[in-house]
Amino acid sequence: MSEIDLYTIVGRAPGFTTAAVHEELMMLNVEQGAYFSLDPIASEIWNMLEQPARVGDLVDRLQGRYAVDPAQCRADVLAFLAELQQNGMILVK
Repeated sequence: MSEIDLYTIVGRAPGFTTAAVHEELMMLNVEQGAYFSLDPIASEIWNMLEQPARVGDLVDRLQGRYAVDPAQCRADVLAFLAELQQNGMILVK
């Protein structure tokens, strides 16, 4: 598994069906037999990944939308992307 940093380009892995349920995004991967639930900010990141993007650009966009400490934002995004990678939900370039 590749290490993700601010210069890594990431995008969605194929095979996930999504549906908005209240303020969460429910995701199902039929091949894996797995489902995931994303909160509103995680859902926003997932939506940003519709087109592959550099991680640093994702962080910049989130910092522009939310009052968040830059170091905390970077740490949270990197941790979330690592979790997505571990679950086969993103492609890393």
